[in-house]
Order: sequence, then C-alpha cells, then structure tokens
Amino acid sequence: MTRTIGNADFCHLHCHSEYSSFDGLNKLSQFPKYAKEMGFKALALTDHGNMGGAVKFMQACRDKDNKDFDIKPIIGCEFYLSKDRSLRGEKKEGTKVIKGQTDGRKGNRHLVLIAKNWKGWQNLCTLSQLSWTEGYYIDPRIDLPLLAQHSEGLICNSACLSSVVNANLLHGRFEEARKAVGIFKDIFKEDFHLEVMYHGIDAEGMIIPDILKLSKDMNIPVIATNDCHYCKKEHGLSQEILMCMSTSKCLHDPKHLHFPYHEFYLKSAAEMAVPFGSYPEFLLNTMMVADKIDAKNIWDNMTTGMRLPRYNIPEGFKSPLEYLSHLSWEGMKKKKWDQSPAHVERLKRELEDVRIAWENNRYDFATYFLIEWDIMQAARKKGILTGCGRGSGYASVLLHSIEIAYGPDPLTYDLIWERFLGFDDKYFIQEQDIFGEVLASDVLEKSATDELFEDRDVTEDAGGVDRY
Repeated sequence: MTRTIGNADFCHLHCHSEYSSFDGLNKLSQFPKYAKEMGFKALALTDHGNMGGAVKFMQACRDKDNKDFDIKPIIGCEFYLSKDRSLRGEKKEGTKVIKGQTDGRKGNRHLVLIAKNWKGWQNLCTLSQLSWTEGYYIDPRIDLPLLAQHSEGLICNSACLSSVVNANLLHGRFEEARKAVGIFKDIFKEDFHLEVMYHGIDAEGMIIPDILKLSKDMNIPVIATNDCHYCKKEHGLSQEILMCMSTSKCLHDPKHLHFPYHEFYLKSAAEMAVPFGSYPEFLLNTMMVADKIDAKNIWDNMTTGMRLPRYNIPEGFKSPLEYLSHLSWEGMKKKKWDQSPAHVERLKRELEDVRIAWENNRYDFATYFLIEWDIMQAARKKGILTGCGRGSGYASVLLHSIEIAYGPDPLTYDLIWERFLGFDDKYFIQEQDIFGEVLASDVLEKSATDELFEDRDVTEDAGGVDRY
C-alpha cells in the first residue's frame, strides 16, 4: 500500500520573501504563520543573493511566548555562482581590452546554500558579505574557491533551471553537469542534494530523467522543491505585477517579465505529490535535510551576549579592554582631565564596570567602544559630520576621553554613567552584525541595502503596470 505523505512529512526548502526584491512576494510577518497553519514542521528561507530577512524569519518562527520554535526555521540563501567573482564586464584601458565575464548575467548561476549550525550561519554571512563587497557584477556573486573556503556547516542544493547543473543538462551537456555535481559533492560530501522542480515548465520536465541518472550514478539524494515566491496560487497575478514594477513594464506588454504559470506558491505535500508521486522519497528527503539543521544552536548563539565584528587590536596589547584603557588615559591627558581627581576616579570606575560587564555577563563593551571609536575616527578624517554623543552614553567620561562623545563636561552636570549599563538584552540591537570579519571602513562604505516597499510606495509604483 502506497504511503500518503502529509505536510508534516515534507518541507519547502526553496522559498523567497520580500527580501528577494521585485521577485518575492512572501511577507515575513505572514509567511511562516501560513506554513504553520498548513501543518508544516519546518520551512526554509532562501532569498536571492542576501540574508537580510534571516533574523526576522527566525523571530517569526518562534511561538507567541518566544520560548521555542513552533515551526523549524531553515536559513539559507540562493547565491549567484560565477566562474571568477573578480571578473566584471569587458572594458578598455587605452588601446588595451580587458576581458570580463563574457556571458554577462547568464554567467551568474544559482546555487542554494543552507546553514546546518552556527558555523554554517557564520559562513553564510561571510559568503553573502563578500559576494557584495568583492563579487558584485549585475548580481552579488561568489565562486568555487570562495565556496570551498567557507563550506563548513553548510548544506548545498543544486537549485533551479538557472543553476550550473541544470543549465548544462538543459543544453545537452550531460558530462559537464556530471563534472559540476562531482565538484559540489567533493566540497559538501553527503550534504549535497539534487533538486527537482516542476511548475508546468517543459524544460523542468525534460531534465528530470538526467537528474535521476546523476543521482543513481553518483549516489546523491534528490529533493523535491517548489520555487515559492508567494503563499497562495491566487497571488500569482500580484507577483506578476511586482515583476512588471521591477522592469518598468506594463501587464499589456507581451514582452513583460513573468512566470509562465501561477505555480510558484507554497504547495501542500499532496500538491507536490502530483508530479512526484512515483518518487515519494523525493518529498521525504526534504525532512531528512531539515533534520540535519540545529536551529536552536543558531538561535542561542545569535541571541546570547553581544555579537560584534572582530576588532584587531595593535601589537603590545593583550585585550580590547587593555587597548581601550590606553586610549582613554591618553585622551584624559589631552583634555587635562588626568589632573582632576574626580575625573580620574570616574574613569577608573567606568573601566572597572566595563571589565565586570564582560566577566559576569559577557557584554563586550570594550570591543563595542573600540568599534565606535574607529568609525568616528574614519568619519572625521573624511569630513563626515558626527554627533556629540547620544542618550546616556554622553554621561561617560570614558567616551568623552576617546572622543566618541564631545561637548560640555558630564561631571559638571552630574550626569550618571550607570544609566548606560542596562544589562538586559532588550537594550541591545537584535539584528547584529555577526559576520565575524575584520571591521574595515571600505566594508561600511560598500554595505548593501534591501529595497522593502511601504504601502504608499507600492500603490505609486503599481499604478503604472496597468497602463496601455
């Protein structure tokens, strides 16, 4: 007797949200909730080229008391993979022609990566950051050397028709596809999977036999996925309008960008079984992938203590606190506050509080202050206007001594330093920069932003897609 596969036996591993700009229609405030109502036990987020929605997605998967997950969040990203992320478009330098990525955007192939654990999360963040700061050409890109360097803790899925594997199969290059699969398997071992999709597109159906042959020949599991861009089938037209907005086209233009069928939604397991019912293991394998993921490990590391970029202190100093202390006493001399017993006593107390905060609560104020000091120094060197200090931080003699804050002496007005030390998570930024990379001003300058529409913006932009 054939087993009936329910929603609890299957999960979606290829989903886009509003953070897939002009492409994804799933709102993070509603998407996980709808999946829970359908009875799914796990759900993935794999936005195009960025992880901007990852923290919000994890928060949306928590129960109403924020004690646990009531649907398991699977954090991933659909990356753009190029042969060489350093190549851009062809350009001329005098009479010399410098060749670039000759196949343009077609050379930016899709690849889905998913974090298994905290190390995987960190590598996802690093790959995402470097794809924007080092690899951007039409899309944010990574390449195989970078992927191999940051593969620990990651699961890799072969992705859609625009992937390296599937594009080769589609053009009859089976051996090239096999070679690509071999490379991915070498990097990810048992954590590489072949995806099969069917949205009614002929090309998807054409390559499924070849995917099955690769799976059998190379002993690689197959997972059934749906390229989810919206929650319900009836949202297909809305997604088409969104894509028209992205290309400044109208719905009546026969060349407007759109998906051929409204099948890119969050389907039930029963709907997924229509094309893949002869291969129930394709659906069941999705939960095998979900079982590999330690969402609690990611969440606990994300929400415990302070998450800050790594700060490289100069040689000769043993810790961030020692270097911060050095800078603050130098600043005291510059302000001549070192001659004031009240200021000296206050600075000693503030530095001691910073030490205690680290030892007792793992709140790394020393690194936090050094990062802020670095930003302020860089801003002033470039002539960028800086503020005099914000909120209770202005009360700190320490922050005045290293010129994060400036202006009237806080002791003159009996301002209270202790008010700054609110040892509670709610006082700290929740969507932290946790890339684990060295802080550098050029990274700050190149930081990417995501376009999320407010209701008014959508109304204004959508008005143009129905014109004649």
